[in-house]
Amino acid sequence: MKKHSIVIGICLLLLTAGIIGVTPAAAQDYPKGPIQLVVPFGSGGATDIFWRTMGDYFSKALKTTITIVNKPGGGGIVGMAGVLQAKPDGYTLCAGNSDTLDITPLFTKDLPFNTIDDVNYVVKVANFPQSIVVKTDSPFKTFEDVIAAAKANPKKLKASTPGVGTNPAMALRLLNYEAKADITTVAFSGGGESVTALLGGHVDLAAMALPAAKAQVDAGKIRILVFFSKERHPLYPNVPTSYEKGYKQTLVDTGMGIVGPKGLPPEVIKKWDDVIRAAVKDPAFVAMVNKFDFVPHYLNGAQYKKEIVDEFALFKKVTAANQ
Repeated sequence: MKKHSIVIGICLLLLTAGIIGVTPAAAQDYPKGPIQLVVPFGSGGATDIFWRTMGDYFSKALKTTITIVNKPGGGGIVGMAGVLQAKPDGYTLCAGNSDTLDITPLFTKDLPFNTIDDVNYVVKVANFPQSIVVKTDSPFKTFEDVIAAAKANPKKLKASTPGVGTNPAMALRLLNYEAKADITTVAFSGGGESVTALLGGHVDLAAMALPAAKAQVDAGKIRILVFFSKERHPLYPNVPTSYEKGYKQTLVDTGMGIVGPKGLPPEVIKKWDDVIRAAVKDPAFVAMVNKFDFVPHYLNGAQYKKEIVDEFALFKKVTAANQ
């Protein structure tokens, strides 16, 4: 009996050693097949086009096929909810957008998930800063002109945004809060309508992500007065930032990253982290990102989550103050 027990024990040790020895090799095999990246917004928008372009790049880097699937609805809630319920194996991931992660929860009742506790933050890829823009013939020549007019004439200035619960709308909330101003927000159902309202003279200015106004900026019909960020945009070095103007809280960069369900294997997260960390140093990748007026911005999963947590806390505070 003793001899039999010893044999069993040796077999168990060998089996355990075998498993330990095989696991790292298996981990290195990810991905073994196609990856589905869900974009929780409709097709044709800046977010969708960005991820389709990036998907081609990542397909080559990961040596597999990355399929972009649009699942719009609820400001990104529908698509993300589906991903968070998927098998946590790294083959179904979601294009994370900070609108969905730290603003939508403030305005949505009965959210089917908690964006802090139920989301696995894999890696952050890029930012695109929000801005204030005006028509070229606007009397407002500088950001300071807008602030002065807003303080002198409470509620008189009207600013268009692409909708309630978007980053541009939150940027205006933050600006009103920090500058002690009172700019009236006029929400539209997208960046296109917001630009049209500005060009038509229905509003005095617009808060928006630059991609929505890029064509009009390039055509000389719209001027950028300020970016709501810490650092100047590398493609627009002459445009100041809210931070350098003294507004330390009015910082709203829309972050683009990759998220997934809880329980993703560490090797999956490491693989994506390695790919993105290398990509942001690749001139070809940087050029692709800049094409959208986005800025490469790598953060590992822990840093990415902290950014969302911190932003959510600030946005919640400001939203409560403006109720």
